[in-house]
Amino acid sequence: MFGTQDTAVEPEWKFITAEDFTAYGAWCAPHVAAFCPRVPPPLFHYATGSTLIEMIRSGEMWSTQLGCLNDASELVYSIELLHAKAREQLAAAIVPEVKFLLEHIVSGLSASSILTEGRFVACFSEDGDDLSQWRGYAGGEGGYALEFDSQRLRNLTDPVIILGKVEYDSQKHDAFMDDVLRAVIQFFRDGLQNNRAPSIEEWTEEFLRYWANLLAVFAPFIKHPKFSGEKEWRLTYHLQDEAFPHMRYLQRSSMMTQHVPLRLMMRGDKPCLPLKGIVVGPSRHKEVSKISVADLLRTHGYSNQDVPVTLTEIPYRTV
Repeated sequence: MFGTQDTAVEPEWKFITAEDFTAYGAWCAPHVAAFCPRVPPPLFHYATGSTLIEMIRSGEMWSTQLGCLNDASELVYSIELLHAKAREQLAAAIVPEVKFLLEHIVSGLSASSILTEGRFVACFSEDGDDLSQWRGYAGGEGGYALEFDSQRLRNLTDPVIILGKVEYDSQKHDAFMDDVLRAVIQFFRDGLQNNRAPSIEEWTEEFLRYWANLLAVFAPFIKHPKFSGEKEWRLTYHLQDEAFPHMRYLQRSSMMTQHVPLRLMMRGDKPCLPLKGIVVGPSRHKEVSKISVADLLRTHGYSNQDVPVTLTEIPYRTV
């Protein structure tokens, strides 16, 4: 998980050894536990009516490349935090190899690297009837909140799909970034002392490339405190070659967006969604929509007993 290797070295790594991967994995484990609690709460995905119909019909959930999210600038936050910490430590650094490392981190960190990286996310909320999210993600009127079986999402066996809780606490952000830099400096110096590469330049290039891949996994789970009201969880997918024949593309006003349909559960030989319920959002005719959604579910093989349809408690006039 999280791109680490416990026993084998991938061919692309010339200098990083199995021993290194074991050490990196030991550092990673408690952070994985912090971002990925074992028992997630009920989770809801907000969608427009047309998106709901397509999801039920296909049995798939679209994930979106990080740079194509509605507000991709939120991802810059984690990069800026790490950048600030690295600059701060660079100003106080005395040991030559540590200065060399921190200079490369400061010069190499950029928002564009994470925004164009092969990470895709699908978003959920702990709140299934939130006015701001009806407005922001479900079109205001005629939207729906799909309740997913969160434990099934947590227990997905595909190692490139991870369910994690978004962290909004700025003190925890600081502590995480401090620990990241402590670990990077320690492991970097260990590699130098053990003569992992012929030169410091070669070791720095490969070492930082590996750690950039590892840390990119955490970026979607670190958001500015101002977003805390969304109570968000994210299902992240690391792009694999086999996904390309299935990828979908949409032209927005400012860009073309990329999406990977995720198959989260199978019913026989067909994909289906691990649903536990659907909430009909604020609208003028939500009772009619409730009946239609129940019939939509039955049409595509879902039991109305297993996937009940309920109505929002928010009156339409407030949207």
